[in-house]
Amino acid sequence: MWIEISQIIGGLALFMYGVTLLRETLGKISGKSVVRVLEKVSNNPVKGMAAGTAVTFMTQSSSITVLTLIGFVNAGMMTFRQSVNVMLGSEIGTTVTAQLVSFNIGGFFWPLVAIGFFMKMFSKNERVQLTGTVIFSLGLLFLSMHFMKEGAGIFLENEVFNNLIENFGAIPILGILIGALIAGITQSSSATTSLVIAMGAADVIELGPAIALVMGANIGTCFLELFAGIGATTPAKRTAIAQTMINIFGVAIFLPFLTPFAAIVELTDTTNLARQIANAHTIFNVIVSLIFIPLVGLLVRFCERLIPDKEGEVIGKHYFDEEMLHMPQAALLESERETLRTAKKTIEMIVLSKTALLTKNLDDARRVISLEDEVDEACRDTEDFIDLIREEELNHEDAIWRIKLLAILTDIERVGDLASNIAEFVLEKLMNGIEFSEVGKKDITEMFDLVEETYSTAIKALETKNKDLAKVAEKLEDDIDVLERKLKAAHVSRVRSGVCDPQADAVFVETLRNLERIGDHADNIAYDVIMDT
Repeated sequence: MWIEISQIIGGLALFMYGVTLLRETLGKISGKSVVRVLEKVSNNPVKGMAAGTAVTFMTQSSSITVLTLIGFVNAGMMTFRQSVNVMLGSEIGTTVTAQLVSFNIGGFFWPLVAIGFFMKMFSKNERVQLTGTVIFSLGLLFLSMHFMKEGAGIFLENEVFNNLIENFGAIPILGILIGALIAGITQSSSATTSLVIAMGAADVIELGPAIALVMGANIGTCFLELFAGIGATTPAKRTAIAQTMINIFGVAIFLPFLTPFAAIVELTDTTNLARQIANAHTIFNVIVSLIFIPLVGLLVRFCERLIPDKEGEVIGKHYFDEEMLHMPQAALLESERETLRTAKKTIEMIVLSKTALLTKNLDDARRVISLEDEVDEACRDTEDFIDLIREEELNHEDAIWRIKLLAILTDIERVGDLASNIAEFVLEKLMNGIEFSEVGKKDITEMFDLVEETYSTAIKALETKNKDLAKVAEKLEDDIDVLERKLKAAHVSRVRSGVCDPQADAVFVETLRNLERIGDHADNIAYDVIMDT
């Protein structure tokens, strides 16, 4: 008996590993597309459901989807209402795995394992390797179902187990609680549902008790989301609560009609209990999601009253949130967006430092120094977040881009420091009464304009991943080097001839040097865009 129990537990562990491997691989193949789907979610519930279904199919976990939604809401990237729409689709997407493993493919799982393994091991092409891993993962899922089915056969003659199953049929709430407990422990409704399907394939459970267990599994996956919502923002807390309410009320709606529902499900496949269980799981989740479409507004208002807004709460400080780490591709893309937002602040700093220096505008100088603190904090927080992204769950291209983003953040931070240096020169000019000659102002203006154009072009190339634009930035940086030497020589000549105030020498030369270094950092960013793989 212990051997059979070990088969069930081992099969369940193998199934969970197969799902994890499948999720990570699908993420590497098309994770960016999935994230962009989430970013474009509107208030339309049907479109939101479609997005949630697609995302959950890719993540192979409704829990991962909901946790990522919490991250998006925390970061202000998505409203609470939009997250509820996507959540409804996640309930549908999670049924795909159950449908897949409910088919009996005989011993064909061995060829899947072998083919997938050899594709991964012997191909040097990453796309082939990833495809092989997907095939290998599917083989593991079917193999694990075989082990669980074989192990479950021991319970056919077990009186205690049979009495327990009868109780599940007579008192469905017991089955729901057990299903919730198993899903809560495994943190996977797919694993729990697949275990029930394996029991059905072994004919050790009837459809009614199986449906009760599957319904309970939907509730059990809410534990992790509720835990994640504890330290989250108010809208994210509401997201976690809404997910729980949808699953609990969905079960409550179906519970009184469990017997007629089971009778209807039997009609979908009169001979295969495993397929009936999978169909019950799909029908249940689809109907619950459809029921809640017209109730989304009511659910949103209820959660908003249940968890009121906090006065002074900051939402959306950054584009990223640690809950996004459950979907590394989302974490990387939002890190990039935060990097771009920070870079645009440094463009503003360059412009302000120019007007501050040439017009002695003290307010602009102070604004630049204030922005430097914001840029330093944003760069530091973004670097810390990128360090948390699991590189092994990214494809080769994304893994390299992750490293490059860290280097780009360093360049952006240094640009902020250099612009701040120029702003501090403004304070020095005002305190010491230093003045530039009209020719000197004209030369500094020319240098500022060229540097601003170069850096802005590099940032635009980063935003659009346009290599041609990046090459333009590199060419402009060469022009900066030439111009700096020319202007420095002209300035020395003016000082010697008495045209320029000698007191302005240090400020003028250091301003040129800082601007030239900004050009160097623009060149670094452009190079990273060109050499993105």
